[in-house]
Amino acid sequence: MLRNYFKLAIRHIWHRKLYAGINVVGLSIGICAVMLAFLFIKDEYSFDDFHTTNPNLYRVTTTLRTQHTDDRHTVGGTGQVQGPAFKEAVPEIQQYSRILGGDIFGGIKSGEKELTVRMLFVDSSFFSVFTFPLLRGSGTTALHDISSVVVTETVARKFFNSIDVIGKVLELPDDPSASKLGKPMIISAVAKDPPRNSSIQFDVLFAMSFANLSFADDNWLNAYLGTYIVLKPGANHEAITSKFKTIYQRNAGNQIAENKKGYGFDPEISYGLQNMTDIHLHPFPKFVGNREAGVINESKPIFSYLFAAISLFILLMAATNFINISIAGSLRRSKEVSMRKISGGSKGQIILQFLIETGILCGTAFLLALAFAQLLLPLFNQMTGKLIPASDLFSFQSLKWLLVAFPILVLLTALYPAYTLAGFKPVLTATLRHSTRRMVFGKALVILQFSLAVFFVISTMVYYRQMQFIRTADLGYDPSNMIYSWIKTDKDIPNVQHLLRTELSFSPAIQAVAFTGDGDMQDVKLPASTIKAFHKIADHNYIEAASIKIKAGRNFSVDFPTDAANAVIVNEAFVRATGLSNPIGTTIRTSEYYDKEQKQIIAVVNDYHFQNLREPIKPMVMIMSNWASGGILVKYKQSKESEALAAFKTAYAKILPGKTAEYSFARDATANEYEQESRWEKIVSIAAFLCLLICSLGLFGLAHLNIQQRTRELGIRKVLGATVLSLLALMSKDFLKLVFWAIIIASPIATIVMLKWLDNFAYRVSIDWWIFGLAALITISVAAVTIFFQSIKMALSNPVKDLKDL
Repeated sequence: MLRNYFKLAIRHIWHRKLYAGINVVGLSIGICAVMLAFLFIKDEYSFDDFHTTNPNLYRVTTTLRTQHTDDRHTVGGTGQVQGPAFKEAVPEIQQYSRILGGDIFGGIKSGEKELTVRMLFVDSSFFSVFTFPLLRGSGTTALHDISSVVVTETVARKFFNSIDVIGKVLELPDDPSASKLGKPMIISAVAKDPPRNSSIQFDVLFAMSFANLSFADDNWLNAYLGTYIVLKPGANHEAITSKFKTIYQRNAGNQIAENKKGYGFDPEISYGLQNMTDIHLHPFPKFVGNREAGVINESKPIFSYLFAAISLFILLMAATNFINISIAGSLRRSKEVSMRKISGGSKGQIILQFLIETGILCGTAFLLALAFAQLLLPLFNQMTGKLIPASDLFSFQSLKWLLVAFPILVLLTALYPAYTLAGFKPVLTATLRHSTRRMVFGKALVILQFSLAVFFVISTMVYYRQMQFIRTADLGYDPSNMIYSWIKTDKDIPNVQHLLRTELSFSPAIQAVAFTGDGDMQDVKLPASTIKAFHKIADHNYIEAASIKIKAGRNFSVDFPTDAANAVIVNEAFVRATGLSNPIGTTIRTSEYYDKEQKQIIAVVNDYHFQNLREPIKPMVMIMSNWASGGILVKYKQSKESEALAAFKTAYAKILPGKTAEYSFARDATANEYEQESRWEKIVSIAAFLCLLICSLGLFGLAHLNIQQRTRELGIRKVLGATVLSLLALMSKDFLKLVFWAIIIASPIATIVMLKWLDNFAYRVSIDWWIFGLAALITISVAAVTIFFQSIKMALSNPVKDLKDL
C-alpha cells in the first residue's frame, strides 16, 4: 500500500514540476537559514561549557556606587587582593584563580625567533579551576615556579617545530618583571590551544607572582582582573557575597578613608557572582581600555534571538508558499479526490497520500538545504565573525534536531491543505472554487508573507541610512591620513618617544607625530563639586595632529615645562556638566590613577567623538602622562601614505630593534567600532532579499494557478474585446490589494522595531516618510513584475486556442 502511495506521490509531483520546484526551492532557502541560525546559536550557547568545574565555577563581580551619585557601575573583575582574602576566609570556596590579561600582547623570543603573543598572568591553581588540557607537563606544578611558562601547542610548534619543549628557554625583551627576575623563563608545560568557544584565550601563561615583580597592588578599590572561584555544591550565593562585603569592609578601611580625604566621598562596593557559562552572553562594561578582566569573545543574547527570528520568518514565508500553492491547486485535484472517494477511499487515506507527497518534497528540500548550508558556511562565518566548522552541520546534535524538525515541517505545511482536500465532497464540485473560508485563509497567508518582506525592506533602509550617517558623520576630529601604533616596550617610554619623533621628523611625507593613550571614566574633583569625566592622555602635538579645534585657551606646549604636571585641557561637555562660566584657570584634581596633584584648566576644545556614536559625548579631561601614553599617531600628508608608512616602519625598527611595528589606520579603527552593526547591515539586507525572492516565487506560482483556473473566463473576455491592459489589470488587482494591506500592516511594526534599535545610538537618523514610500514602491514593483511575467503570455495568447484546449 505504501509503495503505491509513493508511486502516486512521485507521479503527481512530476506532473506539477513547476509548483514542486517553487516549493522545494523556497523551503530549502528557509531550512538553510534555520540551519545556519542553529549553528550560530549553538555556538553562542556552548561557550565555556567544557570546564569540568561547571556548574560551580563563578566569576566575582564588583559593583561600585559613589555617594555623590546614584549610579551603580558593575564590572566583571576585582583587584589583586580579593581572591586570596576570599579564599582564606570563606570555607565555601574550594579553589580560586586570578587572570590578568585578555588584550595584553607582548613579544617573546627564542634564539633569533620572536613572536607577538597573547599573554595571561594567572595563579598556580589555574589548571585546577579551568579545563585546558595539557599535552606535556602537569597542571598541578606547571606554574608553581615564578619563572615557569606554559605555551600553547601553536606557539611551541612555531618556535621549536615540536611540542616536546619542556625545559626550553624563552626571553621577554624589555619586560620589567623579566628584568627584575634575573633568570631565564623556562617552559614547564604545553597546553592544547584554547577551544574557539572559550571566553579565555591565551598563547602563553605566566605565573601571577611573576607579574607582581613589577605590578603588585594591594588596593581593595580596584577591579581590573578576573577572579574566578569554584564553590562547593549547594553553596548559598547570598551568604557568600555577604561575607565578601564583610571582608572588604574589614580590610579596606584605610584605603576608603584615604579616598574620602582626597575626593570627598566613600565608595560603596559590593560583590556578586556570575556563572562561567553566562560570561560570553552577559558581559559587563569594561573597566579599562578594551579588556574585561581576561575575557574576550563577548556577545549578547539579542544576536541569537535575531538570528532565530529572521531564519524562522524566512522559513515561515516558504511554508506559507507551500500551503498557499497547495490550497490554490486543490481545485485541479478535485476529480482525483472524487474518484478516490467514489472508489471507497477514506479521508485518512487521502490525508496520508498528501502527507507522503509533502514528505518527499520536504525531504528533498532538507537535502538541498544541507548542501546550501555547507556551501555558504565559509561566507556565513566571515559575515558573523565565527569559526564554525562544516562538521558541525553533521554532528549528532544537529542531525537530532533535523530529525525532530522534519516531521514538524511536514505537518505544518501539509495538514491544512490535506484536510481541505480530504473534506471535499464529490457531489459538490463547485464548493472548492467558491469557499470563502479557503479564500480568506489564502489571502491572509499572502498578506503575512508580504508584511514580513515589507518589514525587512524598511529595516534594511533604516539600517543603511544609520550606517551611512555613522560613516560620514563629523567626528569633531580628522581620522584621515593617520597611522596608529603602539610602543612595545616598558623601558624609558619618554626617551623612546623622543627618539621616534626625531627620527620621523626627517621624512617629508610626515606632517606631525603625537603620543596618546586612553583612560576611562574617573572622578574629577572641582572646588564645589565632583563629576565623572573621561581621562584622555595626550602630548603637545595630539590636538594639532587630530585636527581638534581649541575653543578657548592654549594647547599643551614645550614652552611651558610645567604643563605635564599642572595643566589639563577639557571639552565643551565638561564645561556644561560643571556649569563653569569661565573655565580657564579653574583648578581641578583628576583621578588618582593618573595624578593626585591639582591641575589647572588651560584650554577648552570642541566636543569631538572620542568614543563611538552610540554614546553621547561625555565630559573629558586631557592630561599629559608618559606612563600611559604608549600609543603613537603619525599624521602624514595627503597622497603620501606609502612613503609615510615606510618611514614609520624604518624608524620603529631602528629605535626598537628586534620588534615589528604593528599598526592600523585611524580611519579603519573608527570603522571597526561598528563591526557588529556592519555585519548586521549585511544580514538584514540578505534577509530582505530572500523575503522578496520567496514572495516572488510564491506569487509566481499563485498567479500561474490563477490564470490556469480562469483560462475560460479570460478567453471569453478576449473574444468580447477586452484589451491586454484590462486583462493585466484584472489579473493583478487582487494580488496588489493584498500587497497594499501588507504595507499598511508592516510599516508601523517596522517603525516601532527600528526606533527601538536606533535608541542604541545617541546620534542617529530619523525615519522619514519617503522610506515607507520607497519600501512600498520596491515591494509593489516586485509583485507587479512577477504577476506581469505570468499574465502577459495569457493576455497575448489566441482566445480560440485557449477555449479549444478546454
